[in-house]
Amino acid sequence: MKLLKRLSQLLFTALPIMAVATEIHVSPKGNDTNPGTVDKPFRTIQAAVNRLNPGDECIVHNGIYRESIEIPLSGNAAAPITIKAAKDEHPIISGLDVLNLKWNTTDKKGIYVADYKNSNFEQLFMDGKPMLEARWPNVPRDKNGDWNFFSPDVWSTVDPTGNSYGTIKDKHLAAMGWNITGATAVLNVCHQYFTWTRIAEGHVARSDSFNYPKDLGKSIKPKDESGATLVFNDDRYYLVGKKEFLDTPGEWYYDADKQQLYICMTEGETPEKKQVEVKTRYYSLTAGADKNYLIVDGITFFGTAFKFGKDYNSRSNNILFSNNHVLYSSYTDNFSLDVGDKKAKLDRNFPVISADYATIINNVFAYGTLNALLVNGKYALIENNTFHDFDYNSSLTCPMLEVNKSWPGYVDKGGEAIIRYNTLYNSGGIITQVAMNDNEVYMNDCYNAFRAAWGGNKDASALYTQNVFCHGTRMHHNWVHDSYSGTPPHPWGGGMGIRGDDKTAGLTVDHNVVWNTGSAGLELKTPDNPTSDQINKIFNNTVFKHSYYNPVKSGLIIVTEQNQNEYSFVSNNLSQTIYGHWFAKPLGKLAEYSNNCTGEVVESVLENPNQLDFRPKSTAANVLDKGKVLDGYTTSVFGTAPDIGAYERDDSVYWIPGRREAKATYPIVADGSTVAVDRDVLMWRPAYNALGHNVYFGTDKDNLKLKGGFLYENNVLKLPKLVAGKQYFWRVDAVMKDMSVVKGDVWGFTTTSK
Repeated sequence: MKLLKRLSQLLFTALPIMAVATEIHVSPKGNDTNPGTVDKPFRTIQAAVNRLNPGDECIVHNGIYRESIEIPLSGNAAAPITIKAAKDEHPIISGLDVLNLKWNTTDKKGIYVADYKNSNFEQLFMDGKPMLEARWPNVPRDKNGDWNFFSPDVWSTVDPTGNSYGTIKDKHLAAMGWNITGATAVLNVCHQYFTWTRIAEGHVARSDSFNYPKDLGKSIKPKDESGATLVFNDDRYYLVGKKEFLDTPGEWYYDADKQQLYICMTEGETPEKKQVEVKTRYYSLTAGADKNYLIVDGITFFGTAFKFGKDYNSRSNNILFSNNHVLYSSYTDNFSLDVGDKKAKLDRNFPVISADYATIINNVFAYGTLNALLVNGKYALIENNTFHDFDYNSSLTCPMLEVNKSWPGYVDKGGEAIIRYNTLYNSGGIITQVAMNDNEVYMNDCYNAFRAAWGGNKDASALYTQNVFCHGTRMHHNWVHDSYSGTPPHPWGGGMGIRGDDKTAGLTVDHNVVWNTGSAGLELKTPDNPTSDQINKIFNNTVFKHSYYNPVKSGLIIVTEQNQNEYSFVSNNLSQTIYGHWFAKPLGKLAEYSNNCTGEVVESVLENPNQLDFRPKSTAANVLDKGKVLDGYTTSVFGTAPDIGAYERDDSVYWIPGRREAKATYPIVADGSTVAVDRDVLMWRPAYNALGHNVYFGTDKDNLKLKGGFLYENNVLKLPKLVAGKQYFWRVDAVMKDMSVVKGDVWGFTTTSK
């Protein structure tokens, strides 16, 4: 049944339009009184969409469209409704409007003011770059001149003593001389994996203390999950909402009482010569729960979000969202702050697809304080996307990619998602959180999690699920790496790689590589005293360079306290340590614990982890042929038995996760590398949807020789005997299903002299 449902989804993504579609054109040069032809287009997308019938296409031409679009009709399986970019064009739907204001100088150098009667906005842009609401401390710039939200300097750190629930004590604040009562305080306090926004209270000028309401919810408990008494000596916070904070170029402040807008400019610049835009549309494309069979293709969403369906209870179906760019979809500092209707507008404006059979493919989601994307529903396909730079405040409520919730209300309303071939990086907290049953998460490259977790982020992971409702989910063939917070050492914490959290049951985690994590590489729980069907399977994972902040180096933690995981299976894993809980507690009872390799310094038995070659070395005697065949999971064996860990040494497939491009990418060895003269193979990431690849090799980059054709996922070229100290070149051309050829880049490497 699951296969048939997914097949129907895939048929929709490739479905030819059976009837002749009517094309309705839109251009900024058009007019809504026109007939919508290519020669006489409409001016607005909404005017075109209002005239679409099933099977019709809205063709959007180059330009910026500043409007809120609501799709009024559904398509059907044979005739979806389509909104798409004109061929080779890149239209933008913007949530911003241009401000044409009269700017005046102030008595403070570089600061300008204008009358502006609109208090309900959250973001300004200047010449297409985001400005920031004036705040303290200031956000530094990175080497490219962009805001560096992942810097530790974004937050102020409280004093070592004198803090408690509801009270911040900070000597740095006293030195500023302000009265911050009434300012908005963004609080990364207590558990360090939630962020709250509250109004500062009880402060006087030059005081080092202020209060905030003690209403942060049930997560504030006397002890944390490790059993330690909660302390508040490593809390972080920052402040917005006071004119005194306006002191750095690129910041703005709005005085709601006087209805005046202030901006701070770089010396020598004036706002009259800049395009200043204000965010006025939180969702610029929406479709209700009864709107189905819709396609959006090739559109850029800038400074705005979109929403399909109402929520997880009222979903659309058959939504195809492909080849789009979604930039700056959220930019708010409000987290669980109830101020009338403001919370609904400022705390939730990020892209949401509440739909069954949602297909999200070949998109880029970049930059935002909240989620990049929330998907509610069953049978989602999330394939070949790039997600980066979200969750600037490291809140557990804002995973970069979130697929359903692990709540009881989602049962039978979510699950069976496929998440594959995505590249996901630069999250302030979690990278991907997936919930409900029978999901498959594979071939994703996940890295740079917890980048805003300067308060500790003790209890989160880059790739995360939990609860008995995840039964049947499998996470396999992923890379999860370079994910740790920037805090001082903690007894536990710093960010895990992959985690099946409380009550996880029926989860399979296999053939993943996890490295450079602040905490354990992988942790699996089950319910206490589980039933015989509440099992997890942990097979063929490779874990190394973990527990950056932990005095105890826990590679894999398979929790066995309270009889957890007593029915689980743990086999063929390569990890220096495997424990039964934190603090090196030994494993308890498992259904099977076999053919795992521990005690080795894992990176020392891998071929070349610095070059991302994670095959076991030919000399790795404790790894090669030391695994066991696992039905349904072992796909190839070279030798007398499988190798332990995520890769089989002599396999013709070397899986490289992440987004696939139109041509072959990601050479291993990397372009420009120096490699050992006895290097045996070269590998590459296949082109997207390629039938196969032709590989050329030689010492003359302008006259490379064909060395063979490789079908499907086969991506390992066996090298001839190399000469020391010589430069070699190679190229991988993708052969597509229509037999066209996409020529690849020429890559090169040099062999060592010995």
